[in-house]
Amino acid sequence: MKPLVSVIVPVYKVEDCLERCLDSLYRQSLRNIEIILVDDASPDRSGEICERYAAEDVRFKVIHHPENRGLSVARNTGIAHASADYLMFVDSDDWVHEDFCIFPYECAMQYQADLVMFCYQCIEKNGSVRTVKEAENIRPGQLTRLEAIEILLHSSGTFPWNKLYSKRLFNDISFPEGYIYEGTGTVYKTVLLADTIFYLDKVLYSYCYHKGSITTLKTEKALQDWYQMSLQQYCDLVAWGYPMDKAELLLHNIALTYCMLKKPDVTDANYYFCQKTLLSAKKMPEGFTWQRKVLFVLLNYCPLLFDLVCEMRGKRWY
Repeated sequence: MKPLVSVIVPVYKVEDCLERCLDSLYRQSLRNIEIILVDDASPDRSGEICERYAAEDVRFKVIHHPENRGLSVARNTGIAHASADYLMFVDSDDWVHEDFCIFPYECAMQYQADLVMFCYQCIEKNGSVRTVKEAENIRPGQLTRLEAIEILLHSSGTFPWNKLYSKRLFNDISFPEGYIYEGTGTVYKTVLLADTIFYLDKVLYSYCYHKGSITTLKTEKALQDWYQMSLQQYCDLVAWGYPMDKAELLLHNIALTYCMLKKPDVTDANYYFCQKTLLSAKKMPEGFTWQRKVLFVLLNYCPLLFDLVCEMRGKRWY
């Protein structure tokens, strides 16, 4: 029988927490699913653990990369091998609610949705739990593309894993290989292609925030990857018809974030562009938080103090 949902799990160096993730998928209330484990040449016992689950449950399928190729390639491999009409993603150091698959799938069936978005909880480093709602000011139900884009930009919607996708959305989309912030360069494209988008106000995913994860890396490559993905997102949204006032705010947010995270460097063309973008703004960008308004003023009128504040707040990545 053809599975209803394909769940794609990239696996790399997670032997200490992998079983917790796979156990949560084993317990799914929607039984007719396939769980595609992509072992990205993990040097620890992760590959062996994957094989053990596959031997015990036919829903688990294991693909081994001969060499480590990164998260994006692992996800793309999973998509290529998926046989269901709907896709979901899970990071192997996280875990999911037992209804992770069934609630979004039933929404997709009932409303003919191509994309279903839902809430998650963040497990902080100290063990505390924080619920993250994707749309604080939007009622659950069907979304317009513009509403969905606003969720992506102003919440944490660029994560691939708190969503269910029609597989057709990935016919012409793939995760960019070799980049760290691959979700930023991918998820918004599915929104632009989706005919019907639904927001489900249920917490179905547990995201484990910890040092060493890809999303916590603070390196030059991480910053440049984030900037390139964010700028491409901005350009694509403008081409799509994103309202100009919102597009301007998006660009200013990207520029200010880059200047906050990167030490001043006159040889860096990206820093120069971002600084020039902010300095050429005719007025305070509408929609900035009060903290960003303060930083914007400092950058314009006292760049040395702006630099000192960023250093003191520990915002610099390198």
